[in-house]
Amino acid sequence: MKPFSASLVILWLAVGLLAPAPTAAQSESPEARELASLTFASGQFNLLLTQAARVGTLPAKAALEGRLGRRLTEDESRRVSEILLRIFKDMFPQSVYEAHFADLIVRYYSPGELKELVAIYRTPLGLKMLRFPSITATENSAWVHQMIAARQREFVERFNAEFAREFPAPNRELEHQQRQ
Repeated sequence: MKPFSASLVILWLAVGLLAPAPTAAQSESPEARELASLTFASGQFNLLLTQAARVGTLPAKAALEGRLGRRLTEDESRRVSEILLRIFKDMFPQSVYEAHFADLIVRYYSPGELKELVAIYRTPLGLKMLRFPSITATENSAWVHQMIAARQREFVERFNAEFAREFPAPNRELEHQQRQ
C-alpha cells in the first residue's frame, strides 16, 4: 500500500503545480474576465487538464503496476488516464481558473490594453489565434512522439552513459543485478 500512497502524494504535488493559487477576490475588470473566458473557451482549459492527467498517469500507473505485480495493458493505461482526467475536471472547475487568470491579467495589462485585447480576440482572426494551441496540440504531440521514437535508442545510450558517469556506485549495482 505504501507505493500507492507515495504515488498519490507525487500526483497531488504535480497537480498543485498546475492548479491556480486561490485569489482573494475575483477581478473587478469585466474585460479581464471576458479575456479569461475567451482564452479558456478556446480549448486551452481542456488541454491543460489533459496534460495534467498525462503527468498524473505516470505515478498512478507505476503504483498500480507495483500493486498488481504486472504491467498495465495499453487499454488499462488509457483508462487510468481517463479516470484522472474526470477527477481533475471535477476537482478543478474552469471557473476557478478563469477567476485566477482574470486576476493575473489585470496585474500585467492596463484597462486600455485589456479593451484592445478583447476587441482583437472577438474578431475571427483573434478567435483563431486563441484556438491555435488547442487545435495543433494533437498534431504537435504526434510529432514529438515520432521524434522521441526515432531517437529513443540514442537517448537511452546517452542517458545510460551520463548515469554511469554521475552515479558510479548505483550503476555498478545495476550492472551486478543484470549479471545475476
